[in-house]
Amino acid sequence: MILGQALSYKTKRFLKQNHDIRTSVPYDKARHIGIIFSNDTPDKSKSAEQLKALLQADGKQIKILAYDRNVQVQHLPFESFSNKDLGFWGNFNKQSIDKFSNTTFDFLFCLDKIPGKIIKNLLAKSKAKCRVGICDDFEAYQNTFELIVQTANDTNVIDSVYSYTKKIR
Repeated sequence: MILGQALSYKTKRFLKQNHDIRTSVPYDKARHIGIIFSNDTPDKSKSAEQLKALLQADGKQIKILAYDRNVQVQHLPFESFSNKDLGFWGNFNKQSIDKFSNTTFDFLFCLDKIPGKIIKNLLAKSKAKCRVGICDDFEAYQNTFELIVQTANDTNVIDSVYSYTKKIR
């Protein structure tokens, strides 16, 4: 309970502090791209692999961070973290997580339709120039993402995210 309140407080603070650093970069000039998601279903890891392949084909450098909510899900070849990497007040004990959030990505993709408190905190803390999300509720996440992709069909979400991002000039 205290962890949830601490994360909510920190997320609001990070959203206010990082509001001025957001500047969009044309996709053609983008070099560093991050992908973050909650590893709670095997479909998300497949989506991350698919998006990574599309972006690497365009010559982009990709870093992926997965939050392991469910220990039962198979471990991925990506950098990952779990609740054990979180301190009592919502600080991360793993340096790689802080390094990921402090990296100035040209684009940071979140593959969660409803980001949890931990993912939302990392998105708010991130120094990414453009945060891209997949959401059904635009109003709830308008301060979290600079680009929100809404799709009716879940089967082509990654293709939609990729095509919309690629059109940024």
